[in-house]
Amino acid sequence: MSYINTDTFLDIARQHDYDADSILATIKATINASYSGTTTTINNRIANYRRKGLLPLDSGNFVSLGEVLKSSSTLFDSNGAIKQQWIKTDVDKSTQLAAFSEAVSAIAQDLPAIPELSPPTFPVVSELASLYISNDCHLGALMWDQETGADWNTELAAQTYRDAYDHLFAATPASKVGIVVDLGDLTEADNNRNMTPKSGHILATDSRHGKVLRVAYEMLIYAIEKALLKHELVYFYNISGNHDEFTAIAVREVIRMTFRDNPRVIVCETAMPIKYHQHGSVLLQFAHGDGMKMAKAGETLAVDCADIFSSTKYRFSHFGHSHVDKVLDSPICRVESHRNLTPNNAWAVQMGYRRSPGTMKAITYHADKGEVSRSTYNI
Repeated sequence: MSYINTDTFLDIARQHDYDADSILATIKATINASYSGTTTTINNRIANYRRKGLLPLDSGNFVSLGEVLKSSSTLFDSNGAIKQQWIKTDVDKSTQLAAFSEAVSAIAQDLPAIPELSPPTFPVVSELASLYISNDCHLGALMWDQETGADWNTELAAQTYRDAYDHLFAATPASKVGIVVDLGDLTEADNNRNMTPKSGHILATDSRHGKVLRVAYEMLIYAIEKALLKHELVYFYNISGNHDEFTAIAVREVIRMTFRDNPRVIVCETAMPIKYHQHGSVLLQFAHGDGMKMAKAGETLAVDCADIFSSTKYRFSHFGHSHVDKVLDSPICRVESHRNLTPNNAWAVQMGYRRSPGTMKAITYHADKGEVSRSTYNI
């Protein structure tokens, strides 16, 4: 059976008022005499296009583009004519993300901007850039020591991450450039449903999501303000993870608007799931890890950065998601996943996951020599 492309099928379906017998006859007469589809095939395809909003429902209503029909209820009159029809849809994720991003941007316009902070008064090394990595913070997660071996909640997490930033900013060299990056899963939940967005797993949280969101962006604002005291120029990147798909958008908008009047803070505004930063001959890649895997990092980097690839010599890819320290050295780049600070939750303990105490890292790169030092905060 030869496939009839979508546009052609839609045209024929409309011409024949969605009658399967007439559509089938026209396809065989004008397109492919050996077409082996049946009226059932035709009707199934029509139903699929109705669900996607490409063809009207029986009532003449359309499912909006970007939505998927889940179910419909129809009320008929005594003559069999349609009186009313109720449509239940799921909004397409990309459309939903775009609408959410637009709404957050509008809300963020009213946030007060932080006044510009004075640059450091001590000498800084122009060839150096220090990278401060947070990943899989899972803010809002709740752990009970009798169940998981460690108590953990939003307040404990917030203080722990502030302590980590204090340690790391004190330990790094006086670099001209500071890079604050969050590699995703900044929060445990993405809304007040307290479920993972894709799989629907129930999450143990200790607070409402609005409070956790505030703690999340205040934590990163704290890091950027610390960076401004240490570095002349500060970059901010964040990645959406599988736990904070929408929250990451909100955090990025809050950071962007908070530092909008500070020319020393450069916020990466793109929603791309993989992001890059170049520092001289050093190229850095940032990804969460629920999508692209570590083994694919090098070739993806080579394609995405084709215009600058040959001008770089040292390439490093940084991943979160797995909650473990792991390194994969490839001919193209060094790929590294990072352990997180947050202790195991009840699910991880039940599944048999065990690990050493959590850590957080800062890595310093020289524009011509690659990585030159790193510091680790151990919880």
